[in-house]
Amino acid sequence: MTNKILLAGILVLSACTPAHEDLTEWMDNTRKQAKAKVIPFEAPAVSQPKSYNPPQFDGLNAFESKRLNSVQQGANAPDTNRPKEILEGFSLENLKYVGSLTKGGLTTGYVEADGHVYTVRPGNYIGQNYGKIQSITADQITLTELVEDTYGNWAYRKAELPLTGADANNDTAQNNK
Repeated sequence: MTNKILLAGILVLSACTPAHEDLTEWMDNTRKQAKAKVIPFEAPAVSQPKSYNPPQFDGLNAFESKRLNSVQQGANAPDTNRPKEILEGFSLENLKYVGSLTKGGLTTGYVEADGHVYTVRPGNYIGQNYGKIQSITADQITLTELVEDTYGNWAYRKAELPLTGADANNDTAQNNK
């Protein structure tokens, strides 16, 4: 009986002999080629990082609180102790020049802000950049603003508030008559 089992085992093993020799040969060749194409590891070259040297700046630092105190005391610095006028709370983009009235050589302008109309004269302050009204004409209000440049210096800048609305053409036509 053991002989029969041994004989059956030998037959089973002989049936498993490599009938697919071409497949095993192809696998062996592929393994050899794959091993031949492996590139050896090369460690990357590490260079020293370059150090950062910030540019040298001899002016005032824009983010330093001392700058605000020292700049306010310049020759052109605005008077911060002066009480603010109502129209200094609005930017010029939010203000509308709606008309003017001249009586006895004195011209008075009317400026609309936030749904209210305010009366202005030359010498009044208007806008958020310390703008002082220089002149009022039928078609515009001319003012001089005091703005801070990038170096912390205060500089004068001309600005105009033109007459707005549909009445602009009618007012200039009436003034020409």
